[in-house]
Amino acid sequence: MASLCCTISSHHYARPDFVRASKSRERLPTSSSEYGVLLQSCIDTRSLEQGRKLHSQIKEAGFERNRDLLPKLVKLYSSCGRIEDARVLFDRMIKRRLDVFVWTSMISAYVKDGDPSEAIKLFVELLRYGKKPDSYTFSALLKASAELGFHRLTMQLHSMIVKCECILCLSVANSLIYAYGSFGDIGAAHKVFDKMELRDIISWSSMIQACTHVKSYAESMLLFYRMQHEECLKPNELTVVSLLPACGFFSSLRRGQAIHAYAIRNGFSENLIVGSSLVTMYSQCGEPDVAYRVFSSLERKNVILWTSMIKGFSLNGKPGLALNLFQIMQRQGLKPNHITFVVILMACSHGGFVDTGLEIFETMQEKFGVKPRVEHYACVVDMLSRAGRLNDAERFIERMSIRPNGSVLGCLLGACQVHRNVELGEKLAYRLFELEPDNAANYVILSNIYASVGRWDDVGRIRQMMAARGLLKEWGCSWIEIMDKVYVFGAHDKSHSESEKIYKLLEELGDKTTKAGYVPSTKFVLLDVEDEDKKKMLCSHSERLAIAFGLLKAPLGVPIRIAKNLRVCGDCHDAIKLISKVTSRQFIIRDTSRFHHFSQGACSCGDYW
Repeated sequence: MASLCCTISSHHYARPDFVRASKSRERLPTSSSEYGVLLQSCIDTRSLEQGRKLHSQIKEAGFERNRDLLPKLVKLYSSCGRIEDARVLFDRMIKRRLDVFVWTSMISAYVKDGDPSEAIKLFVELLRYGKKPDSYTFSALLKASAELGFHRLTMQLHSMIVKCECILCLSVANSLIYAYGSFGDIGAAHKVFDKMELRDIISWSSMIQACTHVKSYAESMLLFYRMQHEECLKPNELTVVSLLPACGFFSSLRRGQAIHAYAIRNGFSENLIVGSSLVTMYSQCGEPDVAYRVFSSLERKNVILWTSMIKGFSLNGKPGLALNLFQIMQRQGLKPNHITFVVILMACSHGGFVDTGLEIFETMQEKFGVKPRVEHYACVVDMLSRAGRLNDAERFIERMSIRPNGSVLGCLLGACQVHRNVELGEKLAYRLFELEPDNAANYVILSNIYASVGRWDDVGRIRQMMAARGLLKEWGCSWIEIMDKVYVFGAHDKSHSESEKIYKLLEELGDKTTKAGYVPSTKFVLLDVEDEDKKKMLCSHSERLAIAFGLLKAPLGVPIRIAKNLRVCGDCHDAIKLISKVTSRQFIIRDTSRFHHFSQGACSCGDYW
């Protein structure tokens, strides 16, 4: 009770007393210094209404142009978000007489008001008048440069910060990390971070966010560990939001659940940004039902949250639920944005809802005012390609109102590999070689198309082209987390300390699945070797090694979660369905485009992927 009384008392004395003073003329302030004290109180408490009353009294007293009061009035209006009122007063002042405090007030106000360009213009004007920026000026400017995407300006500001000896200021260093991180310049962000003598939770969270931005998820996890053990710092909302994507990438459900519990205990879970991140994390861990519970628990929902949940259903083999949610979202008066349409078109593609997807695409501009972008065209091409309608996809590309890019043509090229369409595949590949000469994936796909029909001379020619350009095929791998440690496996990998046990279990699984009806599809081995060798190679694909390791280590009854950096091959897909049946285990496997939930001999994708 005593502390509560102290709090009330301190608030009472902090508030300006001119409201009661206005009732009697003789008690009004009589000097500019008295008005200055009261104005500062209004600034500190963001008291716009009381500040306006005080401004009127200052006018009546003839003090409005006072060189001490005018800057404070600018600060009052700018700190209260009244940017227009602040600028009118600012423009009345003689610029060369203004101190950096007033300039910074206006610059910060424009940044907060969402007008970073105007903030930069004011900064240039400040320099023309020979004023020296301070740490507050630089912090505001770094945020403006990040929002505008001006990487070079950030580097120039960094040089000025060093010259002005502001680099030791914690808020400036934090702002630099944030700015560099927003550009994906992780090296520059790390240099600032590593040189800091003192770091707070914002420093660590900004660095974690920078690593997450460039998908350096292992580094994000390591920084989080260091933050807790080296600095004993308590995570905040930014830390939580920055770390959850790493949990999703590694399918690290246990860590994600621990962070969720922490968010609940600390009152972060009702935050919309945290909520959206949790929905995405659970979806990326193959838990769309848990993601939906988080989604439903949030009272306020915005377009980002709805889109995250629609994507969660889409990726996890529930395209019908994604479409239902898309309709409910509209009925509740929320307007889908361009990202929502990418997500719902992906759902139609994964579910085989071609007619529905085409209807959504054709009406998105007319009905919702969202003009199709190249990513929407890519979704439609993918949708038609997955359905085997390669000629329709080609005609659709020819009719596009914008020039197709690599992602659009790449969708159809990938389908040519699946359907062994050599003629169309060649035509698309050579267009892509011109468009993306350094993208190794296009060369690999064409090589695979040739291999699938036994054109080994052409396979060798494409490999020579890659070698001449210095291009390397992406190393395929799968990873699994066991007891908070991530284990990575490559195809035919024998580097693990328990490889002997892993391969022995794979052999046993091979016998069981063969009895259950498994027949190896050697067409998925795109090498010129004997059929018997092809069968052996299929059994040691990276996802099967990860599955065997998971069966050896994961507790009974716990789903085994595996992530893969390439598409699951058709033979592995058939084999894993049978492995789930003979072992009575559930496998959740994420590849580059979606999740496959294997259970009792079936997959959530319905063999449509």
